[in-house]
Parts: sequence; C-alpha cells; structure tokens
Amino acid sequence: MTISTAPSLPTAVRLQPHSPICDPPSTLQASRLQLRTANAFTLPLGQLLSEPQSSHDDAPKCTSCKNEDADNAMQLMLSADRAWMPAPLRTIPFWRSVRGPHKCIVYLEPRRGSPLYTGIEEFFRASCALWGPTEAHMYHPHSSMTGFIDLPTDAGAVIARIACHLHVLISSRSHMVAPGVRAVTAVADYPHPGTHKIDVALDTPLVFRNIVDEISRLVPEARIRPKRMGHISLAYCNKHVASSTVVTAEQAEKLGALARSLLYMPDVFDPAQNPWDIAFYELSFKSPVLGTPHRFTQIARWQL
Repeated sequence: MTISTAPSLPTAVRLQPHSPICDPPSTLQASRLQLRTANAFTLPLGQLLSEPQSSHDDAPKCTSCKNEDADNAMQLMLSADRAWMPAPLRTIPFWRSVRGPHKCIVYLEPRRGSPLYTGIEEFFRASCALWGPTEAHMYHPHSSMTGFIDLPTDAGAVIARIACHLHVLISSRSHMVAPGVRAVTAVADYPHPGTHKIDVALDTPLVFRNIVDEISRLVPEARIRPKRMGHISLAYCNKHVASSTVVTAEQAEKLGALARSLLYMPDVFDPAQNPWDIAFYELSFKSPVLGTPHRFTQIARWQL
C-alpha cells in the first residue's frame, strides 16, 4: 500500500524508473556517485591551513614552529592531554590559525574492499540506476559514531585534541570486537510520515560508545553528540536535503529485497572477512542536492 505524504512535506514524487526527477543518473551524475568511495579515501590529510605552506614548511613539527604563541598553545595542549601525536598527524600544523568554521565527524566504517563495503556500494549503484538517488547515496558506507561536530574559527587545536585522544583510546584497546551484520531492516515513516528508510542493522559492541563518551568528557568544548551506531543507512529521503522524493512502503519493500539479494551472502556475515576502521573526517563540501555526494577530507584513520 502506498502511504501519502504528510502536509509538511513537498508534493510527493515516488521513486520510480520513469519519474522525471528519478531517471537513471546521467553520465556525470553516475561518475560522481562512483567517486563517493574515492572521496573518503584519496583526498589529502586535513585541509586545515588558512593559506598554502611555503616549501620550507613541508612536514612541519610543532617543535620547529616559529610562532611562539602557537607553539606554546600546542605544547600546552599536548602536556595537558598527556597524549603524543600519531605519525599521520605530525605533518599537519593544527596549531596554526584556521579561518572559518569547521564540521567534523567520526565514522565507524567497514573497510574498503571488504564484502560488506563492496555489497553496500553495489546496492547504491543498483538502486540509483533503478530508482534514482536518495540521501544515502550522498555518503560512503558508514555508521556514525558522532553527530557532526560544529567547530568555530581557529579550531585547529580542538581538532588535534580530538584526534590525539582518539588515538590513545583506540590504541589502548587491543582485540576490539568489530560490529556484526544482523539484517536488512525497514523503518516505517522515517524521517517523516509517508517516507521510509532501509538500513543494515548492526550489533555494535559497547566499547565504541565508551570511546565517544570519553572523547566528549575530555574535549567538552567540542560538544560531541554520541550516536547509536546501530545501523548503516541504505536508502532514505528528506532528512537533511529537502526534495519532493519519498520512499513509499511498496518501494521500501523492493529496496529491501534488492539489498538482501546483494548482502545476504556468507562472506558478508563473516567477521573474519569484514574488518572495520574508525575514521575522523572534516566535511569539506556539503552537497545541497541528491545525486551529488558530500566530500569528506580524512584527518586520521585507525584500522581495528
């Protein structure tokens, strides 16, 4: 049965192969969707400088910084945190001024190339070709550990503190049990009445929530919002990007069936074949439209 949209939503347009706004993506749109994975992994570490470095500033260290105030601030930060900079972070001059606000986020991700990651990417491509993009297509496969962390101007030191504490907390926990896939599930009337959501439900150990809670305590000025980490989103509409597209109950059934056909494989449910990472990103481009993915700049990554 098709559920009509709530009055607060725009006039509903069902996801369907021949709808004008949901036609199979153009070549440019398809190429953008295929780049979704690359965006998360191939961009340079942290775009945190307010201006390009000169050649003699390559791979700077805080001990060689010529700005006395900035150097003192970094030394104070490190001594107060009792944390040491992990190697990937040492080349990023967090202690310099950063112009403009920043949005950062921490994701728990199936590792690129794993059966789970590959299966979800296959679902994204197949569902987009059949019905057009949803908001889930704007991201690479992930489960959010935090909400977006809104940081003000000159937030470099706060970003560094989050990264350093993450490094210490993750490194101190050996033999962490990774999340496991439970099932493909449907959530009715989400995020609004009349449109539905498809997820991969996860069994995520409590240790990951404990890490986020500890970061929130150690870096209170970041106002970090912990997330449930109970799913990976596969399809939904009208949560952060307003559009006239909805996922009806009938379409949710079809999307769920497609997801199960691609994900209900023994290797997807085998923890030994599906390692996970924790990744810390800066949101470098927020897309306003479906079909064009957001861009994330990786600050640091920890393989579990």
